[in-house]
Amino acid sequence: MGGIAVIIPCYNEEKTIAKVIRDFKNELPEARIIVVDNDSSDGTALLAAAEGATVMVERRRGKGDAVKKAFRSVEADIYVMVDGDDTYPAEEVKKLIDPVRALEADMSVGVRLKDADKKSLKPLNNFGNRVIITLINFFFGSKLSDVLSGFRVLSGELVESIVLFSRGFEIETELTLQSLEKGFRIREIPTKYKPRHKESPSKLRPFRDGYKIMLTIGSIMRDYRPMLFFPAISGALLVLSLIWGVPVVKEYIDLKYVYRVPSAILSSAFFILSLLFFIAGFIVHTVNKRFDEIQFLLRRKRK
Repeated sequence: MGGIAVIIPCYNEEKTIAKVIRDFKNELPEARIIVVDNDSSDGTALLAAAEGATVMVERRRGKGDAVKKAFRSVEADIYVMVDGDDTYPAEEVKKLIDPVRALEADMSVGVRLKDADKKSLKPLNNFGNRVIITLINFFFGSKLSDVLSGFRVLSGELVESIVLFSRGFEIETELTLQSLEKGFRIREIPTKYKPRHKESPSKLRPFRDGYKIMLTIGSIMRDYRPMLFFPAISGALLVLSLIWGVPVVKEYIDLKYVYRVPSAILSSAFFILSLLFFIAGFIVHTVNKRFDEIQFLLRRKRK
């Protein structure tokens, strides 16, 4: 089944979910509305069903698990992904759909940072977003401005081509990084971002989820940018080896004897680790190339 599917992952959003569904039905009457209830303890699922949405339940709590369930279960040509907290205006969804429908982009992202005020986007969240964006733009050579936005439109081809592992709020970051790595085109479109309902507190925990996002960036760098990730660690270890080793070498040249045996051992250990990490980068890079070739052949055979 093709067409447009609106995916709404939510947890305890009974104050806003009915309005979100109605708003997106008004804007996209032809679309299927899929609510993935993430084991809510309130009436979210009942209210969503009463509004005519298809309700799926994901018992494993975590936004990533809810999104992955929807992608596994729903087949569509275009996926609209939006939060159930009514912070993203449905009237702007067509701006995001148009470039994907016109094949000008594989994923469009609603950028919140330009128009969001302090009530809508807290300074700590804003700061964390910008730190993550800076790292991603540096390592992946991109020019993105909002990687944590929960308002996205994705092509069916993109959804079929990526493998997601994130379980929580780091799912948006992984979607972005996987898309960049696989060469999919990302279009950012400014959108409004509304304050949350006063009785619907945010489930995002800045420090805990920020830490998970950083781990996601690191793991994707390790898996998909091995010739940058491993040599960087190798270089750092080599510097440590030199810091501990140069005085030992100088001592031996001057005295023809090594008194700093612990320093010599530590320097040697750092040097060996540096060499191992450097070699590991080549091995992972080669393995990745073989997997890319297999994926290409499987896709061609499927067509």
